[in-house]
Amino acid sequence: MKRLLIVTGLLAVAYVASGFYIVKGNEKALVRRFGKAQLPLVGSGLHYALPWPMSTVSRINPNEVRTLQVGGAVSELIEGDQFLLAAQQYQSSEFLTGDKNILNLQVNVQFRLSEAGAAEYLFGSVNPEAHLRLITESLVADVVARSGVDFVHPLGLAELRAILTRRVDELVTSHNLGIVIENVTIEGVSPPLLVKQAFLDVSNARASKERFINEAQAYREQTVAAAHADARQLSDRAKTARRTSIESARGKADRFRNIVAQFRADEQSGVQTYAQSRQMAQRQMYIEMLETIIPKLAGKTLLDSDKPVNLTIFPETSE
Repeated sequence: MKRLLIVTGLLAVAYVASGFYIVKGNEKALVRRFGKAQLPLVGSGLHYALPWPMSTVSRINPNEVRTLQVGGAVSELIEGDQFLLAAQQYQSSEFLTGDKNILNLQVNVQFRLSEAGAAEYLFGSVNPEAHLRLITESLVADVVARSGVDFVHPLGLAELRAILTRRVDELVTSHNLGIVIENVTIEGVSPPLLVKQAFLDVSNARASKERFINEAQAYREQTVAAAHADARQLSDRAKTARRTSIESARGKADRFRNIVAQFRADEQSGVQTYAQSRQMAQRQMYIEMLETIIPKLAGKTLLDSDKPVNLTIFPETSE
Protein backbone atom coordinates (compact mmCIF):
# COMPACT_ATOMS: atom_id res chain seq x y z
CA MET A 1 0.00 0.00 0.00
CA LYS A 2 2.80 2.34 0.91
CA ARG A 3 4.57 1.57 -2.32
CA LEU A 4 1.39 2.34 -4.27
CA LEU A 5 1.11 5.70 -2.55
CA ILE A 6 4.71 6.51 -3.43
CA VAL A 7 4.19 5.58 -7.08
CA THR A 8 0.98 7.55 -7.17
CA GLY A 9 2.71 10.56 -5.63
CA LEU A 10 5.55 10.38 -8.15
CA LEU A 11 3.10 10.14 -11.01
CA ALA A 12 1.20 13.12 -9.65
CA VAL A 13 4.40 15.14 -9.34
CA ALA A 14 5.41 14.16 -12.88
CA TYR A 15 1.98 15.09 -14.15
CA VAL A 16 2.09 18.49 -12.45
CA ALA A 17 5.69 19.05 -13.64
CA SER A 18 4.63 18.35 -17.23
CA GLY A 19 3.07 21.79 -17.18
CA PHE A 20 6.50 23.40 -17.44
CA TYR A 21 7.49 24.36 -20.98
CA ILE A 22 10.32 26.29 -22.65
CA VAL A 23 9.91 28.92 -25.37
CA LYS A 24 12.97 29.59 -27.53
CA GLY A 25 14.30 33.10 -28.10
CA ASN A 26 12.89 33.43 -31.61
CA GLU A 27 9.50 31.93 -30.72
CA LYS A 28 6.23 32.96 -29.15
CA ALA A 29 3.83 30.58 -27.40
CA LEU A 30 0.04 30.57 -27.40
CA VAL A 31 -1.55 28.82 -24.44
CA ARG A 32 -5.06 27.38 -24.68
CA ARG A 33 -6.68 26.77 -21.31
CA PHE A 34 -9.77 24.58 -21.51
CA GLY A 35 -9.88 25.36 -25.26
CA LYS A 36 -9.78 29.14 -24.90
CA ALA A 37 -6.75 31.06 -26.24
CA GLN A 38 -4.89 33.06 -23.59
CA LEU A 39 -3.54 36.34 -24.91
CA PRO A 40 -1.06 37.97 -25.14
CA LEU A 41 1.48 35.48 -26.43
CA VAL A 42 4.10 34.14 -24.05
CA GLY A 43 7.68 35.23 -24.69
CA SER A 44 10.89 33.24 -24.50
CA GLY A 45 11.96 31.48 -21.32
CA LEU A 46 10.68 28.84 -18.90
CA HIS A 47 6.94 29.00 -18.18
CA TYR A 48 4.23 26.95 -16.55
CA ALA A 49 0.72 26.11 -17.64
CA LEU A 50 -1.83 23.61 -16.41
CA PRO A 51 -0.92 20.12 -17.63
CA TRP A 52 -2.61 18.49 -20.59
CA PRO A 53 -5.51 18.22 -21.30
CA MET A 54 -6.42 21.31 -19.33
CA SER A 55 -3.90 23.40 -21.29
CA THR A 56 -2.10 23.06 -24.62
CA VAL A 57 0.89 25.11 -25.84
CA SER A 58 1.45 26.01 -29.50
CA ARG A 59 4.65 27.71 -30.62
CA ILE A 60 5.14 30.03 -33.59
CA ASN A 61 8.06 32.03 -34.99
CA PRO A 62 6.64 35.45 -36.01
CA ASN A 63 9.99 36.60 -37.43
CA GLU A 64 10.40 33.72 -39.87
CA VAL A 65 9.63 34.71 -43.46
CA ARG A 66 8.03 31.80 -45.30
CA THR A 67 7.61 31.35 -49.04
CA LEU A 68 4.62 29.85 -50.80
CA GLN A 69 5.07 28.97 -54.47
CA VAL A 70 2.14 29.15 -56.88
CA GLY A 71 2.67 27.71 -60.36
CA GLY A 72 6.15 26.98 -61.57
CA ALA A 73 8.47 26.60 -64.52
CA VAL A 74 7.85 23.59 -66.74
CA SER A 75 10.83 21.66 -68.03
CA GLU A 76 11.20 21.27 -71.76
CA LEU A 77 12.52 17.73 -71.40
CA ILE A 78 9.77 15.39 -70.18
CA GLU A 79 10.62 11.74 -69.72
CA GLY A 80 8.07 9.00 -70.07
CA ASP A 81 7.52 8.36 -66.37
CA GLN A 82 7.09 12.12 -65.73
CA PHE A 83 4.36 12.72 -68.27
CA LEU A 84 1.44 12.82 -65.82
CA LEU A 85 3.41 14.94 -63.35
CA ALA A 86 4.31 17.44 -66.09
CA ALA A 87 0.72 17.65 -67.27
CA GLN A 88 -0.45 18.37 -63.73
CA GLN A 89 2.28 20.99 -63.38
CA TYR A 90 1.14 22.58 -66.64
CA GLN A 91 -2.42 22.90 -65.38
CA SER A 92 -1.36 24.56 -62.11
CA SER A 93 0.94 27.09 -63.78
CA GLU A 94 -1.06 28.04 -66.89
CA PHE A 95 -3.00 31.32 -66.85
CA LEU A 96 -5.15 32.84 -69.58
CA THR A 97 -4.49 36.48 -70.51
CA GLY A 98 -7.10 39.02 -71.54
CA ASP A 99 -6.24 38.63 -75.23
CA LYS A 100 -6.69 34.84 -75.12
CA ASN A 101 -3.03 33.85 -74.77
CA ILE A 102 -1.70 31.27 -72.33
CA LEU A 103 1.34 31.94 -70.14
CA ASN A 104 3.10 29.86 -67.49
CA LEU A 105 3.68 31.85 -64.32
CA GLN A 106 5.58 31.14 -61.13
CA VAL A 107 4.48 33.41 -58.26
CA ASN A 108 6.13 33.36 -54.85
CA VAL A 109 4.30 34.74 -51.80
CA GLN A 110 6.54 35.73 -48.91
CA PHE A 111 4.71 35.92 -45.60
CA ARG A 112 5.15 35.59 -41.86
CA LEU A 113 2.84 34.75 -38.98
CA SER A 114 1.18 37.61 -37.14
CA GLU A 115 1.53 37.81 -33.37
CA ALA A 116 -1.87 39.46 -33.06
CA GLY A 117 -3.44 36.85 -35.32
CA ALA A 118 -1.67 33.76 -33.97
CA ALA A 119 -4.97 32.27 -32.74
CA GLU A 120 -6.58 32.72 -36.17
CA TYR A 121 -3.59 31.05 -37.87
CA LEU A 122 -3.46 28.11 -35.49
CA PHE A 123 -7.15 27.47 -34.94
CA GLY A 124 -9.20 29.66 -37.30
CA SER A 125 -8.56 27.58 -40.41
CA VAL A 126 -7.84 23.94 -41.12
CA ASN A 127 -4.92 24.80 -43.44
CA PRO A 128 -4.09 28.54 -43.67
CA GLU A 129 -1.35 28.01 -46.25
CA ALA A 130 -3.70 26.09 -48.55
CA HIS A 131 -6.20 28.93 -48.09
CA LEU A 132 -3.45 31.41 -49.00
CA ARG A 133 -2.59 29.35 -52.08
CA LEU A 134 -6.19 29.43 -53.30
CA ILE A 135 -6.39 33.20 -52.72
CA THR A 136 -3.17 33.79 -54.64
CA GLU A 137 -4.13 31.52 -57.55
CA SER A 138 -7.52 33.20 -57.92
CA LEU A 139 -6.00 36.71 -57.82
CA VAL A 140 -3.27 35.83 -60.31
CA ALA A 141 -5.87 34.36 -62.67
CA ASP A 142 -8.08 37.45 -62.29
CA VAL A 143 -5.26 39.99 -62.79
CA VAL A 144 -3.74 38.12 -65.74
CA ALA A 145 -7.19 37.73 -67.34
CA ARG A 146 -7.58 41.52 -67.21
CA SER A 147 -4.17 42.11 -68.83
CA GLY A 148 -2.74 41.60 -72.28
CA VAL A 149 0.05 39.18 -73.02
CA ASP A 150 2.53 42.01 -73.66
CA PHE A 151 1.75 43.51 -70.25
CA VAL A 152 2.38 40.22 -68.46
CA HIS A 153 5.30 39.17 -70.65
CA PRO A 154 7.30 41.24 -69.94
CA LEU A 155 6.38 44.95 -70.02
CA GLY A 156 4.25 45.27 -66.88
CA LEU A 157 5.87 42.85 -64.43
CA ALA A 158 6.70 45.54 -61.86
CA GLU A 159 3.17 46.95 -61.89
CA LEU A 160 1.67 43.45 -61.86
CA ARG A 161 3.77 42.52 -58.81
CA ALA A 162 2.61 45.65 -56.94
CA ILE A 163 -1.05 44.90 -57.74
CA LEU A 164 -0.77 41.29 -56.56
CA THR A 165 1.01 42.27 -53.35
CA ARG A 166 -1.67 44.79 -52.45
CA ARG A 167 -4.67 42.61 -53.31
CA VAL A 168 -3.32 39.43 -51.65
CA ASP A 169 -2.64 41.41 -48.48
CA GLU A 170 -6.17 42.85 -48.52
CA LEU A 171 -7.82 39.43 -48.94
CA VAL A 172 -5.64 37.73 -46.34
CA THR A 173 -6.50 40.48 -43.85
CA SER A 174 -10.23 40.24 -44.59
CA HIS A 175 -10.18 36.43 -44.21
CA ASN A 176 -8.42 36.63 -40.80
CA LEU A 177 -5.77 34.06 -41.60
CA GLY A 178 -3.27 35.44 -39.06
CA ILE A 179 -0.75 36.01 -41.83
CA VAL A 180 1.19 39.15 -42.76
CA ILE A 181 2.11 39.41 -46.46
CA GLU A 182 5.64 40.70 -46.96
CA ASN A 183 5.88 40.56 -50.74
CA VAL A 184 4.55 38.85 -53.84
CA THR A 185 7.11 38.26 -56.55
CA ILE A 186 6.78 36.91 -60.08
CA GLU A 187 9.79 34.66 -60.43
CA GLY A 188 9.13 33.51 -63.96
CA VAL A 189 6.88 34.10 -66.96
CA SER A 190 7.20 31.81 -69.96
CA PRO A 191 5.04 30.84 -72.91
CA PRO A 192 3.86 27.26 -73.52
CA LEU A 193 6.45 25.02 -75.13
CA LEU A 194 4.57 24.71 -78.43
CA VAL A 195 4.60 28.46 -79.07
CA LYS A 196 7.82 29.36 -77.26
CA GLN A 197 9.70 30.06 -80.50
CA ALA A 198 6.98 32.48 -81.63
CA PHE A 199 7.24 34.33 -78.32
CA LEU A 200 11.02 34.48 -78.72
CA ASP A 201 10.59 35.93 -82.21
CA VAL A 202 8.25 38.58 -80.84
CA SER A 203 10.69 39.39 -78.02
CA ASN A 204 13.57 39.67 -80.50
CA ALA A 205 11.47 41.90 -82.74
CA ARG A 206 10.56 44.09 -79.75
CA ALA A 207 14.23 44.30 -78.77
CA SER A 208 15.20 45.23 -82.33
CA LYS A 209 12.47 47.86 -82.37
CA GLU A 210 13.74 49.37 -79.14
CA ARG A 211 17.31 49.31 -80.46
CA PHE A 212 16.31 51.05 -83.70
CA ILE A 213 14.34 53.66 -81.74
CA ASN A 214 17.29 54.29 -79.43
CA GLU A 215 19.69 54.57 -82.36
CA ALA A 216 17.33 56.98 -84.15
CA GLN A 217 16.95 59.09 -81.02
CA ALA A 218 20.72 59.14 -80.52
CA TYR A 219 21.24 60.19 -84.16
CA ARG A 220 18.54 62.84 -83.77
CA GLU A 221 20.17 64.21 -80.64
CA GLN A 222 23.59 64.27 -82.31
CA THR A 223 22.18 66.00 -85.39
CA VAL A 224 20.29 68.57 -83.34
CA ALA A 225 23.35 69.22 -81.18
CA ALA A 226 25.54 69.66 -84.29
CA ALA A 227 22.96 72.00 -85.86
CA HIS A 228 22.80 74.06 -82.67
CA ALA A 229 26.60 74.23 -82.59
CA ASP A 230 26.74 75.36 -86.23
CA ALA A 231 24.02 77.92 -85.57
CA ARG A 232 25.89 79.28 -82.57
CA GLN A 233 29.10 79.41 -84.59
CA LEU A 234 27.41 81.28 -87.47
CA SER A 235 25.75 83.62 -85.00
CA ASP A 236 29.09 84.34 -83.30
CA ARG A 237 30.73 84.99 -86.68
CA ALA A 238 27.91 87.30 -87.72
CA LYS A 239 28.12 89.21 -84.43
CA THR A 240 31.89 89.52 -84.79
CA ALA A 241 31.59 90.73 -88.40
CA ARG A 242 28.86 93.16 -87.33
CA ARG A 243 31.01 94.62 -84.58
CA THR A 244 34.01 94.85 -86.92
CA SER A 245 31.99 96.59 -89.63
CA ILE A 246 30.47 99.03 -87.15
CA GLU A 247 33.85 99.89 -85.62
CA SER A 248 35.40 100.29 -89.08
CA ALA A 249 32.54 102.53 -90.22
CA ARG A 250 32.80 104.60 -87.05
CA GLY A 251 36.54 104.97 -87.59
CA LYS A 252 36.06 106.12 -91.17
CA ALA A 253 33.31 108.49 -90.12
CA ASP A 254 35.52 109.98 -87.40
CA ARG A 255 38.38 110.36 -89.88
CA PHE A 256 36.10 112.08 -92.40
CA ARG A 257 34.77 114.47 -89.74
CA ASN A 258 38.32 115.31 -88.68
CA ILE A 259 39.32 116.02 -92.31
CA VAL A 260 36.30 118.30 -92.83
CA ALA A 261 37.09 120.10 -89.60
CA GLN A 262 40.66 120.58 -90.78
CA PHE A 263 39.41 121.99 -94.11
CA ARG A 264 37.28 124.55 -92.30
CA ALA A 265 40.14 125.45 -89.97
CA ASP A 266 42.47 126.01 -92.95
CA GLU A 267 39.84 128.20 -94.60
CA GLN A 268 39.34 130.28 -91.45
CA SER A 269 43.10 130.72 -90.98
CA GLY A 270 43.54 131.80 -94.62
CA VAL A 271 45.84 128.95 -95.61
CA GLN A 272 43.61 127.88 -98.50
CA THR A 273 39.95 127.72 -99.36
CA TYR A 274 37.66 124.85 -98.45
CA ALA A 275 37.41 123.77 -102.09
CA GLN A 276 41.18 123.67 -102.53
CA SER A 277 41.62 121.60 -99.39
CA ARG A 278 38.90 119.27 -100.55
CA GLN A 279 40.46 118.80 -103.98
CA MET A 280 43.87 118.16 -102.46
CA ALA A 281 42.44 115.52 -100.19
CA GLN A 282 40.65 113.84 -103.09
CA ARG A 283 43.90 113.67 -105.06
CA GLN A 284 45.68 112.15 -102.12
CA MET A 285 42.96 109.53 -101.79
CA TYR A 286 43.14 108.88 -105.53
CA ILE A 287 46.89 108.31 -105.37
CA GLU A 288 46.53 105.96 -102.39
CA MET A 289 43.86 104.02 -104.24
CA LEU A 290 46.06 103.65 -107.34
CA GLU A 291 48.98 102.49 -105.23
CA THR A 292 46.70 99.75 -103.92
CA ILE A 293 45.07 98.72 -107.21
CA ILE A 294 47.84 99.00 -109.82
CA PRO A 295 50.14 96.32 -108.31
CA LYS A 296 47.22 93.88 -108.49
CA LEU A 297 46.53 94.47 -112.23
CA ALA A 298 47.72 91.63 -114.49
CA GLY A 299 46.46 92.97 -117.85
CA LYS A 300 47.52 95.86 -120.07
CA THR A 301 45.47 98.71 -121.53
CA LEU A 302 46.09 100.00 -125.13
CA LEU A 303 45.14 103.61 -125.88
CA ASP A 304 44.62 105.26 -129.26
CA SER A 305 47.36 107.88 -129.50
CA ASP A 306 45.40 109.94 -132.03
CA LYS A 307 42.75 110.81 -129.45
CA PRO A 308 43.25 112.74 -126.26
CA VAL A 309 42.81 110.71 -123.05
CA ASN A 310 42.03 112.23 -119.70
CA LEU A 311 43.25 109.93 -116.92
CA THR A 312 42.34 112.19 -114.08
CA ILE A 313 39.40 111.16 -111.90
CA PHE A 314 39.04 114.50 -110.22
CA PRO A 315 39.70 117.16 -112.88
CA GLU A 316 40.79 120.55 -111.70
CA THR A 317 38.07 123.12 -111.33
CA SER A 318 38.20 126.77 -112.14
CA GLU A 319 37.92 127.61 -108.41
